[in-house]
Amino acid sequence: MNVTEKKITLTKVASHHLTSLKQFTLHEHQLAFTSMPMPAYEKCMRDPNRLPVAIIEGVRTVGFFVLDQGDDVFSYTTRPHAILLRAYSINLPDQGRGIAKASLRQLKPFVEKHLPDCREVVFGVNEDNPSAKKVYLEAGFINTGEQKMGRSGPQAILTFFMTCSFTSEPLKS
Repeated sequence: MNVTEKKITLTKVASHHLTSLKQFTLHEHQLAFTSMPMPAYEKCMRDPNRLPVAIIEGVRTVGFFVLDQGDDVFSYTTRPHAILLRAYSINLPDQGRGIAKASLRQLKPFVEKHLPDCREVVFGVNEDNPSAKKVYLEAGFINTGEQKMGRSGPQAILTFFMTCSFTSEPLKS
């Protein structure tokens, strides 16, 4: 059964999400493209530039990703005020029901609320992962036509601009 977008919400990871995140499973081949939530969450706890985000369906934690404001973003874009999406995953039992696309469509309002200076969300999707690439593109991301070498091969760089009037000029404080 596919989910409706109204049932999917994004929230900062809180302590009550950790039990679900510890129980996450992924296909073994997916681990070439992403990481399990707990190691990524633990990196967030050591790095204040990383924001861990839980994907919620109703009251259940069904997915996870990180928004990274650190310097790694500049290996994907030269634009200021960009953030890097990383470690995106949907728990294996919940895959194939439209949760990924619905959660990605919630990304803009979530970022506007929690990271209001952000003007671009960027990330790399492995070229050997066409089903994930299709989901990101259907959710509104744009293929920049550029590539970056990742740990498991070449990645297409995808972007999502937060405003239509994006420029590379720094924001005024």
